[in-house]
Amino acid sequence: MPPSSRHCSSFIFSPPPLMESGKIDGLAFIGGSRAADRLIKAHPEPHRLKLFLQLEAKNMGMYLPDLFEDGMDGGNSGDWNNIMGETIAGTLSYNGQRCTALKLLFVPKSHSEEFATILAKKVETLSVGLPWELHDSNDRSKAKYSQITPLPNLSRVSYMKELIADAIEKGASIINQRGGDIVGGPESTLMVPAVLHPVTPNMRIYEEEQFGPIIPIAPYNSLEDDVIPYARDGKYGQQVSIFTSAVKSNALTTAKLIDRFSTIFGKININTQCGRSPDAAPFSGRRSSALGVMSVRDALIEFSIPSVIS
Repeated sequence: MPPSSRHCSSFIFSPPPLMESGKIDGLAFIGGSRAADRLIKAHPEPHRLKLFLQLEAKNMGMYLPDLFEDGMDGGNSGDWNNIMGETIAGTLSYNGQRCTALKLLFVPKSHSEEFATILAKKVETLSVGLPWELHDSNDRSKAKYSQITPLPNLSRVSYMKELIADAIEKGASIINQRGGDIVGGPESTLMVPAVLHPVTPNMRIYEEEQFGPIIPIAPYNSLEDDVIPYARDGKYGQQVSIFTSAVKSNALTTAKLIDRFSTIFGKININTQCGRSPDAAPFSGRRSSALGVMSVRDALIEFSIPSVIS
């Protein structure tokens, strides 16, 4: 990094005074949009800043009707073995606490209950515990560490409880056993993931980024009437995952979705979870999810200003 650059790991103590000094010309920030706005506004001349921001997201997973033509078969064969694996990883890796997580799943209404039940059974197999705890084997060499671990603080747990309570009050149910339970007493932050179904537009979880181990499943009647408007009119625009049959895929439908989403999302994933690409590939977003493009090459461009000698 250039000698004049500053790397701040503590948002509370370092960046605000530095920004207020007016001596900062560039800001690369990964975090929430409200924190980013506060930082930028702290600068006496914010128009001077070269900015790169990676912010929150409400990435959706879309499950197209062609997936269900031959049934789900318990989610264990054909397309479904891969898709359920990607869904679990996409929603719950790092406890769902990553901007790239899948945070709302759109499933055809006629199949959403079956989908929710199968997904819930798979969630129930995940080991819940402290990061260093080993599970599922008397042979230590074959044991696996906890897959679901504590949230960072009690305020995050309280927020998860609020979202779940709001959804239940408005008609959703927790599908998996012990979903939303807190393990270890009232001061614990270890939460069992909760699969919520059916999630509807009047629920907070439909719009708000949970950033935690809640999997909301929203039944849809029509791509055009339910799913496309959510993408088109939403606050965020980081990524989307489109899940379609590898055998019976309607290629034209998928192609049209890609075309329409290309002006909404920074990354469109086909039959895979949302996530970072290799650093050589661009990582971007739109709306309140990002400003600028991240990659080895693009990062240099973002913070470079050409000078011309003529």
